[in-house]
Amino acid sequence: MRTEVVDGLLTLFYDGSKNLFNANLYIEYDVVWQRLRKSDLTKEEKMNYLSPECQEYVKERWTWEQVIVEEGVTFIQGNTFALCYNIESVIFANTVTIIEDYAFYRCKKLACIKLSVNLESVGRSAFHSCKLSSVFLPPRCRIVHTKAFARNKNLINLVVPRGTELGPDCITGTKLAEFAPRLLTWIKNINADDKYALHRACASYNPLKEVIFGIIEEKGLKAFKEKNEIGITPSRYLQENPYTDLSEMDIVRDYMSKKLNFQEYM
Repeated sequence: MRTEVVDGLLTLFYDGSKNLFNANLYIEYDVVWQRLRKSDLTKEEKMNYLSPECQEYVKERWTWEQVIVEEGVTFIQGNTFALCYNIESVIFANTVTIIEDYAFYRCKKLACIKLSVNLESVGRSAFHSCKLSSVFLPPRCRIVHTKAFARNKNLINLVVPRGTELGPDCITGTKLAEFAPRLLTWIKNINADDKYALHRACASYNPLKEVIFGIIEEKGLKAFKEKNEIGITPSRYLQENPYTDLSEMDIVRDYMSKKLNFQEYM
């Protein structure tokens, strides 16, 4: 494993060759931090209550600002990045099929993830108490365990394949949960209502221009700005979708070009 600065972030290239989680040091840190939680001590002063080995362990984990999971890694072991408070972004190689329990637990700055297209399972509390506002689960994902995305306070956009099983309280403590009780059924159908066809096309894995063209031919370009029941537009889905390089501007430009060429031909 190596680290280097990428896009201004100190990035860990994770190859799975080393177990990054030490249960004993984790417990030591957690016990001390909980005991001093309400004290007036600074973070640096609290560190003095840890053993030298634990200090080194914690400080290293706090240096990482981004994680790139390299090709060949098939699973992220439980607790691997738990309490890595400064990680902002994680990009998973497409070889990853499983993210185990608590893998990114309380990564409080984690706001952006690009999941593996082959991901099958998200473990219990895997992304609990992060900063995610948008999550796109790939087509092969079959189960999201309990509290997987709980306490991501700003989470409002969750795209889930129809066959995916969502565990209890997987989005508790999020903005999205405010739309309960029928929310999870609605999410799993991915806007099944035909009036939201453009939402569905823009949120899908590998959105196709041809499909989008067909919809806006019928509905007009204004459909990009229509909000669904939780206030999200197709524009936002397309902008945040990690599985596409399409932009709304490119689509509009190509669409208008086709229309003009057709009119000239007529």
